[in-house]
Amino acid sequence: MKRVLVTSGLSFLLAIGLAACNDDGEENGETGDTDNGEGEGEEQEQASDALPEEEMEMPEPDIDLEDVPDPVAEVNEENIEKEEFEEMYTMQVEQIAQTQMMDITEDEEQDQQFREEIANELVRQELLLQEANERGIEAGEEDVNEMVEEMVEESPMAESTEDFYEAMEEQGMSEDYVHDIVADDLRIEQLLEEEFGEVEVSDEDIEEMYEEQIAMMEEQMGDEMEEEPPELSEMEDQLRAEAEQMENQENREALTNELEEDASIEIHV
Repeated sequence: MKRVLVTSGLSFLLAIGLAACNDDGEENGETGDTDNGEGEGEEQEQASDALPEEEMEMPEPDIDLEDVPDPVAEVNEENIEKEEFEEMYTMQVEQIAQTQMMDITEDEEQDQQFREEIANELVRQELLLQEANERGIEAGEEDVNEMVEEMVEESPMAESTEDFYEAMEEQGMSEDYVHDIVADDLRIEQLLEEEFGEVEVSDEDIEEMYEEQIAMMEEQMGDEMEEEPPELSEMEDQLRAEAEQMENQENREALTNELEEDASIEIHV
């Protein structure tokens, strides 16, 4: 059975936001930077014609959450409400259908596993937010707005914050809801930095990652590799960002596991 991973926070927000912006661009005929609007568009059309019709149809998940209890879980006597679970479950199931052409509700075992993963992720995030509250960590409105602007600047799809929020609205998320997600992520980010210090990746680690990726690229391409592999300088920023993200995730897991040891947790899904 194929395992489906739950995403949360900014990573999930970016995924659905950029997907929505991309869909808007395709509907408006934006298929790439070409001189006459042809080329890439024609190639996509030819590729689409080559695929069976059934593979091109996005599944429509049959979402039924009547049996989900309320609350879904309790974390140190704080409830995780059914409404919060339903929002994350529905958005992620629909996003999986859109991006992976997969309806997880069709498989009862897989659907149950996915529900449990979402409930567990909500519990783990609640633990971190409770710890942030204990330490008095807050995220101001200016910090939230700055983060949203950075997300838009890094997006190849959304040209403005208005575009981004419109895409969110189309996915059922209000501007206030987006701000809450961003604020929670910023508070957790500050918590991790306070606990573990600022993440630093050495040049040696970057070089090792570079060599591993080049070796993997050469192994996969073999004799078909026509061009020279990119230089380290061309990949350094991307590799450093990936390494920092991995270390942040490891720190998040470590702190969450520690908090779980002393927490009172009941999950009903």
